[in-house]
Amino acid sequence: MPSGESNSIHSDRPHCQEGDLLRRKLKFFFMNPCEKWRAKRRFPWKMVLQLVKIFFVTAQLALFGFDRGGHVDFLEKSNIAFKHLFLEGWQPSFETMPYPPATGAFAVYTIPEFFSSVNYALRQYNLTEKVAIGTYHFSNPNATKPPVVMCNTFYKIGKISAHNQSFLFDDTKIEDCFQLLPVIEYDESTQSAVAIYDVEKFLLLRNKSINFDSIISVELKFSVKTVHLRKLSKVHTPDCFRFNISIFYDNSLHNGQMTVALSCSQEMLKCNGKVTSDVDEGPLLTLVTIFDAIVILVSSVSLFLCCRSLHRGNQLRKETSVFFEERLNHPLQVHSHFEFVNFWYIMIVINDLMTIVGSGLKIRIENKESAAYEACGVLLGTANLLVWFGVLRYLGFFEKYNILILTMKKSAPNILRFLVCAGVFYFGFTVCGWVVLGPYHLKFRTLSVASECLFALVNGDELYVTFATIPNTGSYVWWYSRVFLYVFISFFIYVVLSVFISVIMDTYETIKSYYEHGFPKTELQQFYDQITDEAHELFTQHPKQSRGSCCLCGCIPACIASCRNCASSRDSME
Repeated sequence: MPSGESNSIHSDRPHCQEGDLLRRKLKFFFMNPCEKWRAKRRFPWKMVLQLVKIFFVTAQLALFGFDRGGHVDFLEKSNIAFKHLFLEGWQPSFETMPYPPATGAFAVYTIPEFFSSVNYALRQYNLTEKVAIGTYHFSNPNATKPPVVMCNTFYKIGKISAHNQSFLFDDTKIEDCFQLLPVIEYDESTQSAVAIYDVEKFLLLRNKSINFDSIISVELKFSVKTVHLRKLSKVHTPDCFRFNISIFYDNSLHNGQMTVALSCSQEMLKCNGKVTSDVDEGPLLTLVTIFDAIVILVSSVSLFLCCRSLHRGNQLRKETSVFFEERLNHPLQVHSHFEFVNFWYIMIVINDLMTIVGSGLKIRIENKESAAYEACGVLLGTANLLVWFGVLRYLGFFEKYNILILTMKKSAPNILRFLVCAGVFYFGFTVCGWVVLGPYHLKFRTLSVASECLFALVNGDELYVTFATIPNTGSYVWWYSRVFLYVFISFFIYVVLSVFISVIMDTYETIKSYYEHGFPKTELQQFYDQITDEAHELFTQHPKQSRGSCCLCGCIPACIASCRNCASSRDSME
């Protein structure tokens, strides 16, 4: 054999083997766990781990949900209790959420009502420990009463002369905060000095006053401490809180109505007591902590396996890209690069990170080191949602379920384009409804409320109530509202939703056609489908052939080097 022909054979054989090996790698990479099991008897650890993780994460979230529910319920009930304690004229009807609301805003409308309301809050605050059913104590460590702080926000200059339509204002806002102290008066009946809580007299003694023409808001600030007992046991030990309470009188609109709102923020404190019990429940708290640690461990292993798979996919993408450029003389297409990115794994990585951080916060909460219930709830809840979303990946192994999943995947671009177009119409209707109907209609008072109302109408919710809520004052706005609502409902229900459904149905019919006549092959599929071996034959025949060729040409140095490269590549792949 001539030396040139021999060198050509030796140089072509590694190229052929390299392409064949890459095709087998790609075919194995895009297999599902069941096919990989048949191909190499590789146990689907990631799939089993995800199924196990569903149980652990859901059980953990359920345990946290019961605990958080009691915590939130305590805060809500405490807020209601403070309103009954410190707001004059507060009624249970203000606590319900009927729609349309049966009561108006909680507000004061006269100057005597304002001062009476402030005085009532001051008196009740100083009598809190005596009159409150709840265990509320003053916030100073020595049990003394810190005074209430009053903050007045007003314009620097504010004078209105409505009789001749004149006014004078300086829009500079000034905030004046001071402590409200009791006024000492002499009681002739008891022949002794008494302390009374009267804001008007106190302001007069301090040479202060409230100009209701310029006043923007008045805020009363004070705090109390309490202990949340919950279900008393060694596991559910009491929590200690400081409630920072604010009573806000809002006169920013200057419309004769001064709304009154009480809000409170909680701050968790370290408790110093202990609970004695005949039943030793200490191991239970340890078991709960161990369970949280197991969830962190399972999520960490899942995170490692998915990150490793993503890394291997990226390495295979680079190897394939180099092969296409050097051996096939054309670059790999952009969408083919994205085929190596497993977005299921990315979703799993995100939910694993959220589970690990949320579990850490849960352990701190259970050990009274943190009160971040909201952050922990958001992390664990979202992580659990993504974990259950991941089940769709394994349902996709079955044809009937896979049709639905492929329909959602393929129709996603068209749905996004459709939503952009529909969103333009929707935003136009929202802004129009807010501007035109907002002053007259409860459901259009703000831009966000108007959007929520129109979204409910699209889904057929409260159609009649929306029509009936606007008052019939004989104004052309009433007629405009009818035309507006009829046009919006007809357009979105009969046109937009129909087109939306047709977009999905068209994709569904396309997917069904693919199942009958075959799916179109991508660039990568056309490349690795040149290997016609079944899954169980993918890595049985090829290694034997390689070893056989090595034995037959073992005397040839060039072939020995080629076989060594083939063996090392096969071992690294396995």
